[in-house]
Amino acid sequence: MVAVALALTVLPGGLAAAESPALASRAKSVGIDGFAFRPGTLTVPRGARVSFVNSDRVAHTATRAGSFDTGRIRPGRSASVRFNRRGTFAYHCTIHPFMKGKIVVQ
Repeated sequence: MVAVALALTVLPGGLAAAESPALASRAKSVGIDGFAFRPGTLTVPRGARVSFVNSDRVAHTATRAGSFDTGRIRPGRSASVRFNRRGTFAYHCTIHPFMKGKIVVQ
């Protein structure tokens, strides 16, 4: 059923600043701000947990059909997904489909 073999956890997270692309591979988090995923592409090692942190004023999701879905992440909250398989995983916000991002798992 789950192509990525993930663990999904909704965390009562605080707000986090978006990381620069150079630091993003170590950050293991994706900021959601200004109706965009920041960084747009995040590279992580296999087995990493990636937190999606919503700093916007509206709810968003991070979803890859058939693989993972954070559900609605309310403003000021976060949700995490563990990536246990190597590959490139494109995702989007189901509420705002123009919002797109990628997780590259090495």
